[in-house]
Amino acid sequence: MNCDRIAPYYETLEHLSFGTWLEHSRFVFLKEVKRSRKAIICGGGDGRFLARLLQANSSVEVDFVELSSKMIALAEQRVAAMGQKFRKRVRFHAADLCVFQPQTEGYDLIVTNFFLDCFSDSQLADVVARLSSWSLPHVRWIVSDFREAHTPIARFWTRSIVRALYAAFRLTTGLRVVRLPNYAAAIARERYVLRREENSLGGLVHSSLWELRRG
Repeated sequence: MNCDRIAPYYETLEHLSFGTWLEHSRFVFLKEVKRSRKAIICGGGDGRFLARLLQANSSVEVDFVELSSKMIALAEQRVAAMGQKFRKRVRFHAADLCVFQPQTEGYDLIVTNFFLDCFSDSQLADVVARLSSWSLPHVRWIVSDFREAHTPIARFWTRSIVRALYAAFRLTTGLRVVRLPNYAAAIARERYVLRREENSLGGLVHSSLWELRRG
């Protein structure tokens, strides 16, 4: 999904639609990754999570992989405004994750906020396996994304919102996916264990923290 067309308006549109709830979901587990040293942020958009991570963790080095060159420009501007000591810890890559090749021995932090929902279940299996192949043994994985609630009434309205979001992104970005993939199952198949989770907006938004199963 390439967000070039909506990049200048993305943050405003997000706040108009969801207030600060999506930002809260991105940042909820930041305290858990203060010791991470090598991170990859996938589909990081305009760099709001990146900026907060750099502030919360004074040592982490980040590969920021984003398909939209205009989003990359916004993220670079955001970090540059923070100062050179922050900027030098980030490598920006305007690239498709499916062809991206890291130049590091591995990551101990993977971040996929509102990214995994851009893939079908079959595509997602490959994406998750690819990311997992780059992980170090003590890796942590942060995920924030939409999902359908479990109770019948909540499922009806959350499903309606998810369908509307997919329709909007299909028109503005050309996204072809039409329903949420089971990203939790895909991550679990790669031997990750769910350590913490938080729901917001009545179950529409789900944040989770995963760790690689040991042994």
